[in-house]
Amino acid sequence: MQRKETNRAKQLSIDKQYQKGVSLIDVDSTIAEYMADSVIPKLEEHGNVVKVPLIYGNAERWNNARKDGYLRDQRGRIQIPLIMFKRNSIERDESLTNFKDVNTIPSYKLYSPTNRYDKFSVLNSARPTYEHYNVAMPSYVTVTYEVMIWASFTEHMNKLVEAFQYATDRYWGNENGYKFRTRIDSFDNQQEVGEGSERIIRTSFTMVVNAYLLPEVFDNKPTVKKSYSPKKIVFGIETDLTGNLFSNGSAYNEYQDVINFVAIRGSQLAELVNTNTVKLTNVILPLIPPELVGTFDIQNWFRVYINGDYKSSSYYTFAYNSALNEITFTFVNLGFSLDSEDEIAITGKFQELWVI
Repeated sequence: MQRKETNRAKQLSIDKQYQKGVSLIDVDSTIAEYMADSVIPKLEEHGNVVKVPLIYGNAERWNNARKDGYLRDQRGRIQIPLIMFKRNSIERDESLTNFKDVNTIPSYKLYSPTNRYDKFSVLNSARPTYEHYNVAMPSYVTVTYEVMIWASFTEHMNKLVEAFQYATDRYWGNENGYKFRTRIDSFDNQQEVGEGSERIIRTSFTMVVNAYLLPEVFDNKPTVKKSYSPKKIVFGIETDLTGNLFSNGSAYNEYQDVINFVAIRGSQLAELVNTNTVKLTNVILPLIPPELVGTFDIQNWFRVYINGDYKSSSYYTFAYNSALNEITFTFVNLGFSLDSEDEIAITGKFQELWVI
């Protein structure tokens, strides 16, 4: 059996917090926590502040509540006030259909442990690396919940119903977790008399929640894939004229202009002038020594990189203003317009002036 080749470069570890999918229990928990923390108000009864309990209606509880009209605790007393909810149905949201195998949702984490601070990165203006996460498209669903509320007094029931009515058509959840749009259409009010002539007011209603589901793994593949943005450092050619290479002063003096010209190399981020023009400031464009006229490749005087992509001299023309110490580059046929977000790095035969 032939062994399957694995690209180890793509096997990047992902923190558990970024791997977690969205399950039905996450939707149920988000709705329940929002009701308990934000929607359900506290009631005042006989001078005491009462927090209304919220429970999930399993099959036994729900059947007993439907049969008797109320619930009893372990000591046999009627539980009131009380709110109980259960999930009724899950339907596919046809308005948000998508191709899950093709589309993904991109997300970026700007800080990465790979961006260690060092002098080399600062001196070379190295672009930091970002962690990139591709999240598979979830399945959008409509989840329906049924809720029943019991209270002893109409005043208490009014307060509870008003709170739920005000919370409708909002995104239920918390700032650091899930949020799902929830809608309540109508309330059904009933008054009943329990055993011992205890009056019970019951209200039931249906909640429609627009949610989404995403497994952690599908077809033995994770639904979240991690990668790093490309990081590029451009090295040029430099000439070291220190040491004893030219111990014969007359030899150096004879070829001084040529040697100095070869040693010149500048590197600078250009300033944006308009959508097709940039400029280098505080620079000097040197003259070609007579010995190199006709042999030096003037077409490749500069090397221009736009967002890390090399652009040949066929894409631009340049002009030098000796009075302002500026070199202006005008681009043609790029296929796009330059803006302030673009990074234009230029290296080549120019000298940078020190600004004091």
